[in-house]
Amino acid sequence: MTFHQLKIFDAVASHLNITTTSRKIRISQPSLTKQLRLLERECGAKLYVKNGRGIRLTDKGRAFQIAVRPILEQMEDLKGTFIEGYEGDLSAKTLVIGSTPSPAGFFLSAVLKSFVELHPNVHPTLRTGYPRAIKEMVLAGEVEIALTTTFPDHPDIVAEPTYSEEVVAVVSTKHPLAKKEKLTEAELLQVPFVMMTGGRIAQEINNLGLKLNVVLWCESIELEKESVQAGLGLGLFYRGSAEAGLKEGYFKLMGIPQLKDIKIPCFVIYKKGERLSSQGRSLLALLRQWMKDSNGKQSRE
Repeated sequence: MTFHQLKIFDAVASHLNITTTSRKIRISQPSLTKQLRLLERECGAKLYVKNGRGIRLTDKGRAFQIAVRPILEQMEDLKGTFIEGYEGDLSAKTLVIGSTPSPAGFFLSAVLKSFVELHPNVHPTLRTGYPRAIKEMVLAGEVEIALTTTFPDHPDIVAEPTYSEEVVAVVSTKHPLAKKEKLTEAELLQVPFVMMTGGRIAQEINNLGLKLNVVLWCESIELEKESVQAGLGLGLFYRGSAEAGLKEGYFKLMGIPQLKDIKIPCFVIYKKGERLSSQGRSLLALLRQWMKDSNGKQSRE
């Protein structure tokens, strides 16, 4: 059983016609038929039968095609990653990704860095939006894979959980509150907050029944960060979104015990029933590996 034979069988199983397949993959019909017979002999089973002018897969043939497809996809991924100049179905040299603001600013950036290193000829495009918009992009085929902080309850979307976002409170290091390490319950209801409108964090705060003193509502996470940095009040962010400010020293963490109850899940989503491109499969594999590594790190800690 050779990889060449598996490719021939998969092509025949897709077209259900020997003559059409021979023309499509540019192999003579006698050679193609010979390879199929050799494959059947090694499998010890009849994989297809003639059906009018075409063919029909047997039950064994359908099961064999299902088993063969992942092998062929993995080989295409390997070629696209390690063989210089190989394009396969990477000829488009693009991958459109969607994300809600938090994953886009956090772990997705690290995963995309690895992706670009593996596929220097592929140029990803990142589109961002709120969860509902991201779901619509996936359904419309405008993005191939997306990350969202809201489970897209839709029968045509596959959603794989990746990780849970931690929510933190930060304040400008120049703000008088920066002298404190944590807030009491009474202080929590009095100090000024800057928050993003329509965000998942605001929804979770509301679910906890916290009535914060919001002095400014922002329509984007960047405006919220700038406002907090300018000293207008405390900001609530996903940990990854605030990481840069904490490392660079213009944000300081503020202890708020109630935030420990907030864990916002993140999902990688894609359209059900549609085969991902090699680029999409490669990115999905990297996302899964990132999640696996993150879980291993958390368990060790």
